[in-house]
Amino acid sequence: METSLAIPTDEQVLCELDNYKESLGRSRILDGMRSKNNWSLSDARLKRLMSKKDSSRSRVVPRVTGSVDFSEADNSLLLTYSNALTQYRSDFPVLLDSPCSQTSSVSEAPDIPPPSLPKDALGAQLRFFDNNPRHFFILYGRGEYDYAAGHNTQISMLHMIIQKRILELITGKSRPLSEEDQAMMNRWAGVQTFFEYYEAAGKKAGLPASDVGHQFEAEYGVNILARRTSEQNDPMWRNAYDRAKESIHKRYMLPILKQLSQHPKTRGTVPVDSNGEPIYDPKVHGRFAFIITKVSKKTGKACGDLP
Repeated sequence: METSLAIPTDEQVLCELDNYKESLGRSRILDGMRSKNNWSLSDARLKRLMSKKDSSRSRVVPRVTGSVDFSEADNSLLLTYSNALTQYRSDFPVLLDSPCSQTSSVSEAPDIPPPSLPKDALGAQLRFFDNNPRHFFILYGRGEYDYAAGHNTQISMLHMIIQKRILELITGKSRPLSEEDQAMMNRWAGVQTFFEYYEAAGKKAGLPASDVGHQFEAEYGVNILARRTSEQNDPMWRNAYDRAKESIHKRYMLPILKQLSQHPKTRGTVPVDSNGEPIYDPKVHGRFAFIITKVSKKTGKACGDLP
């Protein structure tokens, strides 16, 4: 009796590709996958998926180390972010019936149980950061996948600087932090910016906002979502706030892109116009220009990027 062949999903093939070196050649990889997994897999389909995987790898510029110094620009960006609520206040809707003294409730989560977080949530996150050059943090999903978020090089610089400062603030303190420390963290624009990366990546991955808030609290000691006011949760206010921060982000990214376009290690990674000026692309250089990669909980392998 003949054994029926299984037709793998794209995600299964992408996960399995991590077990093979490209130097083997596509035909040997195909033979290996077919025999190992009893798969019905065509050469044309494998070629397409290998091309997709190569394309996703090239979309993230590797982290840059060396003599590039963006500290002045990063400090200015954080300072301006901290003033965003006052500098752009005239653009924000006035919500007289939403007193800032009241905190909003976190949205209800689906019936599926929330993900189990590591006992040392921050330690696990930092180990992930150290071991994954393409990604900067991982969000835990409720189903069979977690979601790894990768920035472009420019945003990663700011990410690492903010993370370092947060770690300096919370070192030696238990989580969750004391009410006083949480209030202090919540007031700092760096923490707000850092959490907004988590929040935006969670939205793209389709994760409940409450899960993202609880994970951030387990790692860094404060649940930013739970401390937002009714005003800050209003969609009109939020859109105005996000537009203001995107405008600030673009203004402060341009000098950084200029440096990157001229630095020997990163020259060629930033497109320039006929005058040699960097071209700002929101999809590449924007605040939330993430690449989100599905990661199998079972194998720990990457299973393709979200569109």
